[in-house]
Amino acid sequence: MLHKMTTALTAALLMAAIAGPAQAHFLWLVESDNPKVLNLYFSEGPYADEPAILKRVEDAVAFKVFDDKEPEEIKFTLADEELKSDELKGRGDSLFALTRTLGVMQRGDDKFLLQYNAKTGPTLGKSAWKRDASKLVSLDVVPTLKDGEGVLTVTFAGKPVEGAEVTIDGATDEPVKVETDAQGIAKFAADKAGFYAIRVKYVENKSGEANGDKYDSVRHYTTLTLPVIPKLNESISAFTDLPEAVTSFGAAIVGDDVYVYGGHSGDAHHYYNEAQNGTLQKLPLKKDAKWETVAEGPRLQGLAMVAHGDKLVRIGGFTALNKEEEEGRNLVSQADVAAFDLKTGKWTELPKLPQPRSSFDAVVVGDVIYVIGGWALNGEDEDSTWHNTAYSLDLSKPNAQWTALPEQPFKRRANSVGAANGKIYSIGGMQEKGGPTTKVAVYDPETKTWSEGPQLPGGNMDGFGTSSFALNGKLYVSTMSGRLVRLADDGQSWETVGGLTNERFFHRMLPVGDDQLILLGGASMMIGKFSEVDVVNLK
Repeated sequence: MLHKMTTALTAALLMAAIAGPAQAHFLWLVESDNPKVLNLYFSEGPYADEPAILKRVEDAVAFKVFDDKEPEEIKFTLADEELKSDELKGRGDSLFALTRTLGVMQRGDDKFLLQYNAKTGPTLGKSAWKRDASKLVSLDVVPTLKDGEGVLTVTFAGKPVEGAEVTIDGATDEPVKVETDAQGIAKFAADKAGFYAIRVKYVENKSGEANGDKYDSVRHYTTLTLPVIPKLNESISAFTDLPEAVTSFGAAIVGDDVYVYGGHSGDAHHYYNEAQNGTLQKLPLKKDAKWETVAEGPRLQGLAMVAHGDKLVRIGGFTALNKEEEEGRNLVSQADVAAFDLKTGKWTELPKLPQPRSSFDAVVVGDVIYVIGGWALNGEDEDSTWHNTAYSLDLSKPNAQWTALPEQPFKRRANSVGAANGKIYSIGGMQEKGGPTTKVAVYDPETKTWSEGPQLPGGNMDGFGTSSFALNGKLYVSTMSGRLVRLADDGQSWETVGGLTNERFFHRMLPVGDDQLILLGGASMMIGKFSEVDVVNLK
């Protein structure tokens, strides 16, 4: 009797929760970062609400969907009034799906079985959404991106559903309601960046019995939590491809020319001397212009290069002393700094870095170069020293020497460095302990202090091998997931500008004129290295 009363009470609470549209509760899956876990919400939208009724669904099981193997079961734990999975393992884009029967409900004279489904995955347009989850949900909804428009394909038992009710929240100030056509298709505007909450309803005219309760129909609801990043106005391969596809190189713009130096052309993590570049190359930013070699120098990767007036300053990096055919690696970070005078065509040595350094970045503010991040590779034993030091060099002083900044409160490499609003930003990177991160550190040259900045959006890998540069006083960052973000005017958050066609990391992004960004080189985990030179038009 007690069990029946408790069940009846829970059902009454649920019925009250779904009694009206303003109070409706659905199941939502949300993948969160830092730490990377899967959240299950029982609410009107993908956010925490009535914690008391979470117990009703705490036994729900989600699945991670793969292309080439069986789905992986994911269970949830109810703690601190939240349903969360254990920390998720693995990299790359993931698709998750869940189905859960809520039992028989009654609204007026209508008794129906309530079947909830939920899916979540990567950004709209990513291939992971095409993985087959139809056996894991009763009503399947697959989002795709076509010609800049969001397309939802709704199927039930493998067949298109006509007339399914679709509610899309996120594209406009008010939710948009549409219905699927005869092909099970519903379309929506995907021209604004954001986190879209989508709900699809289909009523199956089927009677039956569940746990002794009879019903006249089955109401299937499927929710999607869908990150949307509109594609940018890009010119793909706007200029002549790099002579060689490289990663971890230096690049800068002077006048109407872009310059690149160094880099790695071999397979990932396969480092040897012949796969390192030691040339300074120039491309006039004109249609059909060709790359030309300007000067030679040491073979380097993991270096930084900045422009100052009519000079290019090459800083640090590492050299692979081993040949391709030799066993083992002998990687040695360098402390050398040199300036190339574009007028005389000659290199001039500048003061060496106080410590050998590679896998870092640098930026120029006025006449001062700031170097932040990185480590020192120490040779054949593959020993490395992670730096917690940062330095500046004032190029306006004739006998300038590197000056130590206050000790940075972190050790990270593979970061990028940019400047905006009089402050220096060290963005993301790989931590000595803890793996990649989207954390941002801010140095204020005026107060000589470090502080924490807003974390980059996206997963931890979005902070690995980024490129950043300021344009018209605004700091832009491009990440390995293809996201272009911009620091908000108050410096407290990042705004998503749009999505890049070629998703890159360990690349370079530089400003061109007042409203364009040029992206060169780098690599993608899916495609490999890029030689393409793309341009983003921000107007």
